[in-house]
Amino acid sequence: MITCDKCNGACCRYVTVPLDEPEDKADWDHIKWLVAHQNVIVYKDNDGDWLAEFQTPCKYLKDNRCSIYPRRPDICREHDVEECIMNGEGEVCTVLFKDISDVEEYLKKLKKPKNKKSKSADNN
Repeated sequence: MITCDKCNGACCRYVTVPLDEPEDKADWDHIKWLVAHQNVIVYKDNDGDWLAEFQTPCKYLKDNRCSIYPRRPDICREHDVEECIMNGEGEVCTVLFKDISDVEEYLKKLKKPKNKKSKSADNN
């Protein structure tokens, strides 16, 4: 059985907000803006969802435990310890941006160079 006994409160040290999948220059610029801020990352998880993560601890986390446990919000109550990042296996994301340069490198990889037709192919 998985419990929180040896946990460091990892799930209480960040907030994630879903993002629409980036489709155009404005979307990518928004992601660059997000990751330009301290303690913010953007990633695409293993389910294909895009998320902005704000790495900031819950103000009710004391000694790696919830100090308001009996009256914690429903989203905390619904958090499945089986899916906790402390109990998960492997990587939780397929794409990760920590800085503007990460976004720019990813975009370079997305752009595939167009193949030039050879002159001999044009003449056939």
